[in-house]
Amino acid sequence: MRRRVSRLLVSITTMKRIALITFLFSTSVYAVTVDRIAAVIDRQVLTVSEVNQMAELRFFPRVAGRNDDDYRHDILEALIAQALRFRDVERFGAQDIPKDSIEARLVEIQRRFASPAELDAALARAELTPDELRALIKRQLQVEAYIQERFAPMVFVANEDIADYYNGPWRQQRVERGLPVPPLNDVREEIRTLIRSRQLDQQIETWTTQLRARANVDVYAWR
Repeated sequence: MRRRVSRLLVSITTMKRIALITFLFSTSVYAVTVDRIAAVIDRQVLTVSEVNQMAELRFFPRVAGRNDDDYRHDILEALIAQALRFRDVERFGAQDIPKDSIEARLVEIQRRFASPAELDAALARAELTPDELRALIKRQLQVEAYIQERFAPMVFVANEDIADYYNGPWRQQRVERGLPVPPLNDVREEIRTLIRSRQLDQQIETWTTQLRARANVDVYAWR
């Protein structure tokens, strides 16, 4: 009788242990966070975690008036565009980027935070090191350098374009804001730079649209 009781107690104890192990195992399995696919570019996968990291670091400037969901969608679109553009960069050979340029861009990102400590905290939440952030910056600057080399020389601003813009949108904006309108010669180069920037943006947009049309891009989620 004692042996039966003893065996029963051992059996019950063993069952409890097995139940506990099973519970802990199942709990740990369900506690694992499975990363979700944000987008697929041909065979390249972008994850929601990558969007989270960019949002934490404020890597891409946030347009005024965009809510959190809009901002995260903008980040995903920027990551897709950058991935597509970097393919062209790799085809022709990515430029080496000076450390000073990387550090200057890092300072720009730091200014989006109230203090360096806040950026450090964001890096910790994103599970990235400062050197990994610098690597992301380098890749972004390589794309920008390629754009300047390939597209900037194609942008030409004629004096007639400057005069038309000065007498049209530029003057109108100044008048609406109650600002004085200086002579054209005083602001010629300022307007030339503005027009060049807009024309370059159009070139980049056209190029990116063409790259996207040639790729298979599927967007799934950004949260």
